[in-house]
Amino acid sequence: MKLLRQFSLMALVTALVPGCGPGDPRLAVSGTVTFKGQPLDQGRIEFHPPGNNGTMSGAVIENGRYEIPRDKGLAPANYEVRIYSYDQKGGNAGAIPGEAGLGFKERIAKKYNAASTLKADVKPGQTTFDFSVD
Repeated sequence: MKLLRQFSLMALVTALVPGCGPGDPRLAVSGTVTFKGQPLDQGRIEFHPPGNNGTMSGAVIENGRYEIPRDKGLAPANYEVRIYSYDQKGGNAGAIPGEAGLGFKERIAKKYNAASTLKADVKPGQTTFDFSVD
């Protein structure tokens, strides 16, 4: 009986611990972002789930690249993608890339963020997404 209780407790703890176990559908996602034909120096990318049902994820963009690790990754779905990059003139040197602040101006057109038309169909075997913004 004691062994059965220990097994039941271990099964409960295992079920409650989040992670990237075999039942976790999340996928690592990565790619590149170019701005006016050049790698985007800094910014952030966000993947918003359909109908905002689910978990949004994103990453910092540095030197045109971004990576979302599996533990923070995306479940298979068709996501709306938003890309932000603020002009760093007069900004705080310690600020997070792509984070808004006093005196910062968004460099990326609204059609790529606030009114985004960008999409990414995330599924096994399709986890690399490259974007070009102007």
